[in-house]
Amino acid sequence: FFSSFCPLLFFNYNYLPSIINRRRLKDFVFVSSLYASSSFVNSTVGCSHRHPAFVMRCRDSLPSTTGVRRSARLSQKRSLHELKRASSTPEDPASIKPEKKGSSTSATYNENVRTRSRKLKPNKNKIPPRSENSLEEVEKSTKPKGTATESPRIVTPSTDDFDNTLSTYCLPRARELQLKASHADPKTSLAIIGVDEAGRGPLAGPVVAAAAICPTDIAGVVDSKKITKEVERERIYEKIVSSPGVKYAIAVISAQRIDEINILEATLEGMRMAVEAVVNYGEKGSNLSNNNEVSAERTDLTYVITGGNQGIVIISEKIPRVSYFALIDGNKVPKEMPCPSESLTKGDGREFCIGAASILAKVTRDRLMHGYCLKYPEYNLSQHKGYPTAAHMAAIRSFGASPIHRRTFAPLKHMEFDGNGKVVVLKKSE
Repeated sequence: FFSSFCPLLFFNYNYLPSIINRRRLKDFVFVSSLYASSSFVNSTVGCSHRHPAFVMRCRDSLPSTTGVRRSARLSQKRSLHELKRASSTPEDPASIKPEKKGSSTSATYNENVRTRSRKLKPNKNKIPPRSENSLEEVEKSTKPKGTATESPRIVTPSTDDFDNTLSTYCLPRARELQLKASHADPKTSLAIIGVDEAGRGPLAGPVVAAAAICPTDIAGVVDSKKITKEVERERIYEKIVSSPGVKYAIAVISAQRIDEINILEATLEGMRMAVEAVVNYGEKGSNLSNNNEVSAERTDLTYVITGGNQGIVIISEKIPRVSYFALIDGNKVPKEMPCPSESLTKGDGREFCIGAASILAKVTRDRLMHGYCLKYPEYNLSQHKGYPTAAHMAAIRSFGASPIHRRTFAPLKHMEFDGNGKVVVLKKSE
């Protein structure tokens, strides 16, 4: 015990060079002596030298640059926290624990927490819940005082409640009306052509592009992807093609053509072909196709079908000539278009004419895939429509690729096939 204090009592620190921090060395020797004395007491008396109060006094004397001092601070914080929890009063909400229902202290706890909680201000802009009131009553209840009356906004229905609103809702004609209002030539009337495609992503089957002029509003014309039931798409398709004044054209680009030029160029080519067919529809000398029907038995690389319902046409010299303007879904406009054109991002969910074209393209391609399923039943194309599902990929590994499969699409482009379409070599892992 006394030998541990000898360096502290008899050593003269003034003889050390100035480069050594004499104060820190003296503190270190002092603390070392205290640790040695505590070990001696622990071995003789049985007192724990790790008592928090003793450790705090010893370690606080060390320099702040050592790790021991930082450890002591953390231990001190933990000790103070435990001491605070032990001495906290029941009135502190943080220290009160909720008790079971029926106990005497549960009401006091709830009251204390409720009075100390922050009061939230009511949100004046909160959206009112749905009610069975009419649209006029809801507008009167939610409209602030002193504002002018406005026409109700058109809100696109979601997929869940689409079937309930299908009979009364259709997409607006916002851009179409703007273009017609800005048309300055009185000698011509402006017709807006909606253009969209279907089938860019699948591994099998053609890509189909449709262009349509549909002057009559038809309930249920929305983005074809939001119509989940195939029967509903077929019903709206028949309404579109039989509506008064409709003119449409559908271009089919085969898988072989897609492999020759990439899918983007094939899609743009199909859009251009469909718009050309609509512009030239009914004119003399417009020889579009001798076979004006879509079929899985056709082996053409590309072909176009047309249709329309002109109704009763009154021949008169006062009828102005028609000029065309194409609204194309997406962000690209095909080259060499026969009329002025404009791309509209997500236009199939924003503009009526593009939504009608998307339904025509989707239904036509689905019909083709049903026909291909009868021709190649091992792939079950009517179920997945050629998209890369797990069942489709398993069928490709087992039976190889059919003539309608796109060989430039992954993972088919990583495979080698023989003359019959069987998989010979996998170039790399899928």
